[in-house]
Amino acid sequence: MSGCYRRAIVLRAEPGCAHGEIEDDFHHFAVAVRHNGAHVTGAEGRAVRYPWSQCPMAAAALSGLIGMPLTSEATAIYRQDPLGQCTHMLEVAGLVIAQAARGGGARRYDLSLSDPQRGRCEAELRLDGALLEHWTLEDGVVVEPAARRGLRPAALRSGALAGRPDAEVLLILRRAIALATARGLDVDRFATAAAMGRGRACYVFSPGVAEVAARRYGSVRDFSTGPGPLSGDPP
Repeated sequence: MSGCYRRAIVLRAEPGCAHGEIEDDFHHFAVAVRHNGAHVTGAEGRAVRYPWSQCPMAAAALSGLIGMPLTSEATAIYRQDPLGQCTHMLEVAGLVIAQAARGGGARRYDLSLSDPQRGRCEAELRLDGALLEHWTLEDGVVVEPAARRGLRPAALRSGALAGRPDAEVLLILRRAIALATARGLDVDRFATAAAMGRGRACYVFSPGVAEVAARRYGSVRDFSTGPGPLSGDPP
């Protein structure tokens, strides 16, 4: 392929509640979190566009966030059980909780990652239009800029990032770089999630769910050109 993977994340927080939305080639989810200023009091998710028929059912698992302290620590959400959640709704919930803990307001992340050419690609992350990171990767390893050289995004586990001031940025880049590889995969040839042969990775890829999670054909978008993800009104 010769294009790019693009992902957008929009976060909005106000007294008592926070909202987040995420969209890329394969997904479009929205999350709302309620809080009392100190702890989460409610969490809801909505699947707008999703790859498997059972993805919307994962929203119920967000109720497990109730009682979680508000924190600006981007890795705190991974203290929950990620395997019983929708990966994307859970991560958006973590980001909106962090946004609420920072005192509210709004922010938008935009990520683009060029399709690999001879193992080389370019990743760019912007916050509210301003460039945060621009990486050149070769075979999954950062070669530029010098400050990030040798970094392997696939190895950026949440535990290793705890306490780092750039944890939120690195978590967003890690996820996007991993997802972008699916642009070269014909997922439509798998009738169910179980047919992919993956181990337990999230709510859908869990025993008893994967077998009945049917492929939602036609759910993929290509944002290589045009206005990009989350360019319209919120759902």
